[in-house]
Amino acid sequence: MIVWHSSTPVTPVGEDLVRYPSPNIFAIGYSPERINPGDKAHRLTNILKVTSGSTPDTADFVDALYASIIKAGTHKAPSLKVAEAAKVIENTQRDLNIALVNDLAILFNRLGIDTLDVLEAAGTKWNFLPSRPGLVGGHCISVDPYYLTHKAQEVGHHPQVILAGRRTNDGMCGYVADQVIKLMLRKGINPVAARILVLGLAFKENCPDLRNTRVVDIVHALEGYSAQVDVFDPWVDAVEAQHEYGLTLIESPEQGAYDAIVLAVGHDEFRQLGGQGVRAFGKPDASIVYDVKYVLAREWVDGRL
Repeated sequence: MIVWHSSTPVTPVGEDLVRYPSPNIFAIGYSPERINPGDKAHRLTNILKVTSGSTPDTADFVDALYASIIKAGTHKAPSLKVAEAAKVIENTQRDLNIALVNDLAILFNRLGIDTLDVLEAAGTKWNFLPSRPGLVGGHCISVDPYYLTHKAQEVGHHPQVILAGRRTNDGMCGYVADQVIKLMLRKGINPVAARILVLGLAFKENCPDLRNTRVVDIVHALEGYSAQVDVFDPWVDAVEAQHEYGLTLIESPEQGAYDAIVLAVGHDEFRQLGGQGVRAFGKPDASIVYDVKYVLAREWVDGRL
């Protein structure tokens, strides 16, 4: 956000910036963040930037400023409200898309159909929107819908679809934990005092960001069954995990030690282990593997979303 006092238009970008302070004019320029943590392909300069300003001069200045460094170009929104609303609905739309496939994953599980098989078949149509089921955390997608729904209720509108999507996504951690426990029981594994390994704590793959990670909810749900849960994530700072969530990360998993393994985040390190490597953490006589992120081939897992 750019804020300044000015009584005359500023000079064009590239020249010396001249401002004339005045108590009569207060201007704000705003461009919502579009950075995708952990994404090495979509960076600041190659993502089209939405810009805005509280006055026409401010909007022009902010747009020109970003245009000077953003190779992908800019889109000047007509107002600050439009720019912020655009940011919020980008994340709300993503949240709802994931909520839909999460809902379908629960349904397909009851029907005995593999969700990925269905999504791959449906994805052969040119206009099918590709989404995968999973946990929705982070500082944007899981938060922005609540900003929007709060404002909606302030003005007398009840956004049923958005809130329904949030309920679905917030409930997926409990669903995953329940599925893990059911699979354990089917193999005769008592969850009480069982050792469970959770692979991944970050809110997304190949990223150290812990903000609003929903993996924590899986851990707590499994601990609610009196299981002993170890969490391993090579990307995450152990001190931060302890400070933010009270979790003590392990330095490395033990081979052949666990009754269940939950692959919660699709880090490249876990993909490189492959099915055999992940299953090696389980007890050789009886153990289960649950794959939240479709990291492993189907023949190596006991269950997946």
